[in-house]
Amino acid sequence: MNNINLIGYRCCGKSSVGMKLAEVLRRPFVDADAAFIEHTTVSIIDFVAKSGWDEFRKVESQILLDLCKRENIILATGGGVVLNPDNRRVLQVSGVNFWMQIRQETVFTRLTTDSVSATQRPSLSSLSLDDEIALGLKEREPFYREVADHSIVVDDLSVDEIAAQILSQYCGGRVV
Repeated sequence: MNNINLIGYRCCGKSSVGMKLAEVLRRPFVDADAAFIEHTTVSIIDFVAKSGWDEFRKVESQILLDLCKRENIILATGGGVVLNPDNRRVLQVSGVNFWMQIRQETVFTRLTTDSVSATQRPSLSSLSLDDEIALGLKEREPFYREVADHSIVVDDLSVDEIAAQILSQYCGGRVV
């Protein structure tokens, strides 16, 4: 398959970069979080509050499986999708995986300064935000590394710069 799958922790820019790649490559863009909301008809924060993280991860996995059956899409995954070993296998066979690496400090800044994040991203734990981010990054890093075909450190790059690096690694800079 020729899908481009964007993986990485929350707030690393998967959706913004995915939209840019879709524009340049003239391919459909799919945001897994938006697909979740469309499928369940409730926000992620409301779904998690009502049904819990375990149920969220089950539904997220089914949606990922359905999305990865499509071809030639740009997919922005949910940040925790790699926690499930079945999801990691699905990603590995469905396309080229780009891990958008981000530092803890950058995630913290983005989460605390973006009004959308505050209203749409549920807390992952009962820890302080800084501790939650540190734990989340530490827990997920080996899984991102396992799935990734390529990785890009995104902290100091613009959306256009990240997209350009992905295009360079994906197709040697050629638009295919």
